[in-house]
Amino acid sequence: MLRRLIVAVAFAVCTSPVHALEPSELIGDWDTWWANAPGQEPDGGGPMRISADTHAQALDGVLPAPGFDGVMNGEVEQREDGALVWNGRWASIWAEGTTTGTFSLIFTDAHTFTGKWSTDDGEVDGAAWNGQRAR
Repeated sequence: MLRRLIVAVAFAVCTSPVHALEPSELIGDWDTWWANAPGQEPDGGGPMRISADTHAQALDGVLPAPGFDGVMNGEVEQREDGALVWNGRWASIWAEGTTTGTFSLIFTDAHTFTGKWSTDDGEVDGAAWNGQRAR
């Protein structure tokens, strides 16, 4: 009987999902890098600050930079493996106008993300956007 119990506990531990992230674990400052075309290595980047939205499963982001300010908003979904996927919309406000688009960022832990971004005008479609927690 004890042997069966030990085997059952070991099986449960081995098959249980990894730590399930919560949106609140993503709040804070991030360093980010992005590419401007699919398959291209990131060649730009900047800081990003993630904050909680009023909706429990949503986040807001700000990308402060000289000459423009970027804003982000979107819903967070949890995958079966415990990772969080933040899908949403972004906008960069320039003196010349506003650029808008979509993003999808995958957080497998509270310290890094990988993802993709696109512009609504189609100039960028599925380019890499990666980041890590700012130190």
